[in-house]
Amino acid sequence: MVKERVLSKLLEGLNRHSTKKIGVRFPDGREIPEKADIRVNFSSEEVLNRTLKDPEMGFGEGYMTGQIKVEGDLEELLRAGVCLLNELEGKGTFSSFLFKVLNNVSLVSRSKETINVQHHYDLGNDFYSLWLDESMTYSCAFFSSPDMNLEDAQREKRRIIYEKLQLSEKDTLLDIGCGWGSIILESAELYGLRALGITLSKEQFEFIQRAISNRGLEDRVSVKLMHYVDLPKLGMKFTKVVSVGMFEHVGKDHLKTFFTSVSKVIEEGGLFLLHTIGKVHPQKQSRWIRKYIFPGGYLPSIPEIITAFGHTDFCLIDIDDWRIHYYRTLKEWKKRFFNNIERIREMNGDVFIRMWDLYLTSSAVSFYTGSNHLFQFLLSKGVKNDYPVMKREFLSAPALAQ
Repeated sequence: MVKERVLSKLLEGLNRHSTKKIGVRFPDGREIPEKADIRVNFSSEEVLNRTLKDPEMGFGEGYMTGQIKVEGDLEELLRAGVCLLNELEGKGTFSSFLFKVLNNVSLVSRSKETINVQHHYDLGNDFYSLWLDESMTYSCAFFSSPDMNLEDAQREKRRIIYEKLQLSEKDTLLDIGCGWGSIILESAELYGLRALGITLSKEQFEFIQRAISNRGLEDRVSVKLMHYVDLPKLGMKFTKVVSVGMFEHVGKDHLKTFFTSVSKVIEEGGLFLLHTIGKVHPQKQSRWIRKYIFPGGYLPSIPEIITAFGHTDFCLIDIDDWRIHYYRTLKEWKKRFFNNIERIREMNGDVFIRMWDLYLTSSAVSFYTGSNHLFQFLLSKGVKNDYPVMKREFLSAPALAQ
């Protein structure tokens, strides 16, 4: 009876924030309420007890293993959970409620950071090629219109980055955490500049090496398997620096170190664009995501980022927030992921599929509800008075179709 009262109270809160009726099915088949659009099914008393004792890990691990199944809209369930979490945390209670999504913890060593990055990105180029766009871009796209496809939206994202960085053939560009190389390869072809990318992922490194050769860019593009801390040892200076989707892996205690390394390799008057998931204010980080998806990472807040480069001579030019564009990007990735579900099942199995289903869905929810944001910080090395003044423009339609 105690469990039933607890779950009834929980469901009452969830249903205040949901457009669909949410319910629970107990291991013995009993259901509360009798009718529901979304039903959370617990296969055993053990998994129910784990979830009540430790909601975040209990639900996350139970969903992964199939001991907890959700009939109906998983995204709507998680969205209601995030809204309830925000409500309850505002009252100072239920601080460890179930739906804490897409965050991590700090304190990672340099060697551990390499292992953590490889844990996620070395799942294999074949795996990522099944659901990323053709450029293999694993970061937020920019949808200028609600009917834009993912390929065009990723191309638009890169175009905006190039425009903000004011790229030209005179530039030397450094991409820190360069992924599968879309920026260094494309910018070299478009502008005739020289570009260097660095990564900790062996899979990405080998992929880029082949792409450089295949596209005949050996004289302008190079890639190195190295840590950002070692950048000053190269003895090179760059007029432009970009880092897209890598800062989340740095860790809370290494944010200042990151900016110090960048500051040492950028020319005076140079521009640095940092594209990162983050928070408006510092918040707790998720143990489930840390354990299974992004070990060792940390989603920094705006104050933490600004404080982290405060000891350098970086000067802030602009901050952009693409939060809703990341929601749309994740929805596109999940659709492509499930379009290739049988191939992914052959490669990684059912537990992996359920884990990534929860990861992609909860991540999308975190951006939709404003728990997470996608920031672009544009900085200059020293005060740069000749940078063109930016003028915002309203798009003809929102990124999401209404």
